Amino acid sequence: MQKRLQNYIWQKAVTASWLGANEELLHEQTKGSYATIERPGTSRALLEAFCETRPAAEGLKWSFGGSIRPLPSDWRERFFAAHRTAPLKIGRRLIIAGENTGDTAGPRLIIPAGVAFGTGEHATTAMSLRLLGWVTRPLPCGWRMLDAGTGSGILALAGWHFGARKVLGIDNDPMALATAKENARRNRIRGVTFVVGDVQKRIRGTFDVITANLYSELLVSVLPTFRESLVAEGSLILSGVLRQQERELTAALRAAEFRAAEIRRRGKWIALLCVRR
Repeated sequence: MQKRLQNYIWQKAVTASWLGANEELLHEQTKGSYATIERPGTSRALLEAFCETRPAAEGLKWSFGGSIRPLPSDWRERFFAAHRTAPLKIGRRLIIAGENTGDTAGPRLIIPAGVAFGTGEHATTAMSLRLLGWVTRPLPCGWRMLDAGTGSGILALAGWHFGARKVLGIDNDPMALATAKENARRNRIRGVTFVVGDVQKRIRGTFDVITANLYSELLVSVLPTFRESLVAEGSLILSGVLRQQERELTAALRAAEFRAAEIRRRGKWIALLCVRR
């Protein structure tokens, strides 16, 4: 049996000015596969990069300082350890479960609970999935989808089940993308592309459906970019928004020449189906 390589995480707390001065070199050395984690009320952000080998992690530490820590050899298994929860049914089109129970009644997507946000259990994910299932029902097979901030890849993989044949999932967290790719392999899905990327930057090409389960402030800032990427009759599904942020987001939608065709609410969260005006 081939020995599994030890993987590492490089971390460094930085100021905005440090990031501005070092971002180009950091992007070059990590090939863009680093995450910037900002916390409200603090002046520093946390940078993280997933490294497949210790020399790669040591190289980042030598160039930028910071610290490195090894990941346990079974980190993937720990992240994918299934929580026993009731399967999520998207009408009759798809069942999303945390483990394979052997039940073959209908299409099934297995998404174990893991490091990346998005297992179908959270209200924002569940609402987005149901909106995605509803809005894509009349689309002919072969439509195009962008999943911005893909996390575990659950929305992108569900889109494939619903008939999308060009699916792009982007995220700035390389560990989230590792999870998404593993979920695609687990479900034997090909044709879904996951890449490290910045959702605030223009994506080449246009899409029939865009999904974005992100926090409200980021959604507001990327609406003009989404408008450029969405076909005239396309659908934009937004979630990750608290009820008290609804007025601010709907105002931003109007400014970006979108309108909310439907708003769903569950607990303190909302999800919106938006179309171009």
